[in-house]
Amino acid sequence: MEICCAQLASVFEDPDAGLKKANKAVQAAVELGADLIIFPEQFPTGWDPSSSLFAEGEDGPIARRWCRIGEEHGAWIVGSHREVGRSGIKNTALLISPDGSIHARYAKMHLFSPGGENLVYRPGDDLVVGTCAGVSIGLAICYDLRFPELFRRYADRGVECMIVPAAWPCSRLNHFDLFIRARAVENQFFVAGVCTTGITPIDRYCGGSLIVDPTGETLCRGGEDEALISAPIDPNLVHRTRSLFPVQKDARRDLYM
Repeated sequence: MEICCAQLASVFEDPDAGLKKANKAVQAAVELGADLIIFPEQFPTGWDPSSSLFAEGEDGPIARRWCRIGEEHGAWIVGSHREVGRSGIKNTALLISPDGSIHARYAKMHLFSPGGENLVYRPGDDLVVGTCAGVSIGLAICYDLRFPELFRRYADRGVECMIVPAAWPCSRLNHFDLFIRARAVENQFFVAGVCTTGITPIDRYCGGSLIVDPTGETLCRGGEDEALISAPIDPNLVHRTRSLFPVQKDARRDLYM
């Protein structure tokens, strides 16, 4: 499976313009051979921890638009947006299948309290695993990267590749790079992190998207500008790495679980 990180700047609080931009990116990525295209956190609006504008229900216009884009281009897509449920507003990522259906839905578990995201949004409670083109996919969002326990739980569930949409600012971009690589090598799976770029009223973003393999090798990396970067995901490498270097089997879970 070929994963493409669509490292693009959002059109702030303009989902119609943002999703038109996403549609063009998916078309271009598919033409380059991508099977799965992933977008930054809350791409249709840009990430804003204090905004509930354009928050919608599970079958709202933004979700339907993501589905139409996937169906039109016959591609898997991960896109996130603001979703309203019974417990409140959640920062939600959707895994869209090539037939235009929602294959999986994940709500961000760890809300960014330094920015007040926890004051507006409600956290998710469930790990979400889907199968995409024969690869077991797990979903996390941005600040989730700082919590390695979450990624270990995904590894325990047999995940072969983690997808992490993010809006990680320039001022801490070295942390984003570090966490993506650390989560990959400590759990021996692929991690694809896609970060936005450009300037919004919230912060300045410098891209830096990357895909890392189970050995910690960086397969591709974006610069500061908009770009489509991609890499192949081979689940056999996950199993070979875990077999040759059995970290999970050697863990002393009785001491720290």
